[in-house]
Amino acid sequence: MTVIAFRPRRSPEEPAPDGDGTPLTGTFRSPRGDEGVMTGHLRLQRLVLAPRGAFVTGVFTGELREPDGTLIGRDSKRTTAPADLVRDELGLHPVVRPLQLDLMGFAVRVHPFAIAPGQVFPSARRRAARRSGSATARALRDESR
Repeated sequence: MTVIAFRPRRSPEEPAPDGDGTPLTGTFRSPRGDEGVMTGHLRLQRLVLAPRGAFVTGVFTGELREPDGTLIGRDSKRTTAPADLVRDELGLHPVVRPLQLDLMGFAVRVHPFAIAPGQVFPSARRRAARRSGSATARALRDESR
């Protein structure tokens, strides 16, 4: 018999680790008719530069709550969102524009948020290690966790 090992999931009470992605927030109309709050993060997969502009692709994960803090649920969705490239003292980084995201059947209005340049444009050492697929790449991945 073949056994597939899965990584253990975090418990709902356990806070999300810092390396989980770029934090984001949003609002939605809750089942009670109030304005609910979504907190979550984006696990960035890629930045796409096209003639029409810049776009980020990744997995948006959010926790939906009622205004009183009651948990409605958690959901994830892979999507592509428009972004503006902004230059500051750290270099270029994308700022994701406001967008509407469907999580658990709710239309969530995600507020604009910035992505750190290091997540989008990795260092030369990290790029070389990623290409090689070597023990160095595994060490760098473990180091970043």
